[in-house]
Amino acid sequence: MRNVQIELPEDVLAAVGEDQVRTLAREALLVRLYDLGEISTGKAAEVLGISRREFLDLLGRYGVSEFDDTMNVAEEARCG
Repeated sequence: MRNVQIELPEDVLAAVGEDQVRTLAREALLVRLYDLGEISTGKAAEVLGISRREFLDLLGRYGVSEFDDTMNVAEEARCG
């Protein structure tokens, strides 16, 4: 796996902690990539190290629907 760095002001890191920022950044990115149709729920869950069901719950917390008319159903079934 490769690393990506982002720059944030110290006060943001101090407010929530570096580990929490890292977790939120990973979650938000993978949820957004799913929302854009770039990755499946199965792949996102795999990268986050959680179950597909947990990722679907995460989508709800971010206000993203797990239903997408443009989704490749065969791909979702295979990756889930």
